[in-house]
Amino acid sequence: MDEKARDRRIMELEIALQEERSLSKAKNALLEANIRELDAVYLALNEKLRSLRGKDERIRKFEAELVRANKLSSLGELAGSIAHEIKNPLISIQGFAKRIPKTEDSRKKDEYARLIDNEAGRLSNLLLKLLDFSRMEEPRMEATDLGEIVDDTVLFMEHHLTRFKGVSVSVAKQGGHIPVKIDKIHIQQVIVNLINNAAQAMPSGGAIRITSGVIGNNGHITITDEGEGISDEHLDKIFEPFFTTKPKGEGTGLGLSLSKKLVEANNGRIELTTEKGRGTTFRLFFPVLS
Repeated sequence: MDEKARDRRIMELEIALQEERSLSKAKNALLEANIRELDAVYLALNEKLRSLRGKDERIRKFEAELVRANKLSSLGELAGSIAHEIKNPLISIQGFAKRIPKTEDSRKKDEYARLIDNEAGRLSNLLLKLLDFSRMEEPRMEATDLGEIVDDTVLFMEHHLTRFKGVSVSVAKQGGHIPVKIDKIHIQQVIVNLINNAAQAMPSGGAIRITSGVIGNNGHITITDEGEGISDEHLDKIFEPFFTTKPKGEGTGLGLSLSKKLVEANNGRIELTTEKGRGTTFRLFFPVLS
């Protein structure tokens, strides 16, 4: 290779090297710009995540407050029934206590004492159930019987339902013991809400039918009314918070929304079927314990 050709080759290599350096410099500049942009995006996303976590925490607290408010509302609804259930044993206790010092018959005294003890036991049992119902804790899952939950809840509701004209309640158990693992108080709260809704759906009176049984691997509680049913336009919204078809001042629209959350928190599901003019049925399903 002559000297001119070698010089030309060297010049070409120097030009190529310079181009590579320029290209590398441009790539580095672009990479640094991308890194800065990614850093900014990361910081923005991190800030957004913190904000969402804060909102999520506030939502959880809000839902917990709604659950507590709904439970207090349910307790208020049951206050008349509880007062009635407590009044009768108290009257009996007072009557028998007055008879004891007036009788000389030891057998009658023993009988009055036994009756007082029985009535006091009824009061104690009722108050324990009331304290359980007012419990404001997180779900406390324990093995229990679905039929027993229905019986206890209807006991609380019987006198309360006398405020509704011509409304009756019947309970049927399909099968024997139905063991499930749930928070009993949560599900009682759901049943109270559904019974109240059923009664309110029948202003002219009617029957509420409650059944419990097993379908497949699930225990179920079914609550059926003879009301006007739910219109198609409202079906998709029925479990939304604050949605209600009741007149202003007669409902918050929280009962069904919170009932659904309570059922799902207990590994269950809630379904409904309705027919215009013929009534509505709510079904609660929970896995049966092996």
